[in-house]
Amino acid sequence: MEMVAVITGCNRGVGEGIREQLLKAGYYVYGINRTPTANYRQIACYKEFICDVSNASEIENICKKIPNKIDLLILNAGIRKFGKISELSVEDFSYSIDVNLKGPFYILTFLLEKVKIAKGHIIFIGSHAGRYPFGMGSAYCSSKRGVEALSECLMEEVRKNGVKVTHLSLGAIKNREHGYEEEWKIKPTEIGDAILNLVNMPENLLLSDINLRPQCPKQLEMEGIELMQYK
Repeated sequence: MEMVAVITGCNRGVGEGIREQLLKAGYYVYGINRTPTANYRQIACYKEFICDVSNASEIENICKKIPNKIDLLILNAGIRKFGKISELSVEDFSYSIDVNLKGPFYILTFLLEKVKIAKGHIIFIGSHAGRYPFGMGSAYCSSKRGVEALSECLMEEVRKNGVKVTHLSLGAIKNREHGYEEEWKIKPTEIGDAILNLVNMPENLLLSDINLRPQCPKQLEMEGIELMQYK
């Protein structure tokens, strides 16, 4: 039987890399994205829905169109808004919470029962920013720390239903150009490979919380979010 995966935010970056590896592994993938994937119609075994994960009513309508059995649910969609607390706008802080923390909750509200049917696996894509906060990162770090707590709560609620929940905390990722050498960073497709290894673990083993780091980080004289490479 064909395995079904749902990924939020898989039109680019980390989500796109995960999607590529799942498609190669034989999954049928449903994407929930804010903006369309380039050449989406040319991607086999992939269907895409466009909406903002911070909009609960949009999410509810879209989730009705997804099959009743979901083997793998990956909560990846997120945004980054940076600025000092004294300067960050109320709108930017609120929207960060709406997308990064409320978004996963809304998806779970409407898709959790479908994962239970499959006794599937739910993976939260977290960030080291949630554990190692930095200046100008109040919106992003706070929302990502919340994601970690949400994952832990869900894990305790559904583990006896045969559903596995994993929080995957990511270090430095090569998903956009910054103007310096970045080959040492984690590649999005490598995250996809790690997820495939996770879902193929023995049934009795639950890896509920994982730090995924680059093996050999390059030392850079940078501030803010780039400091996470040292963790």
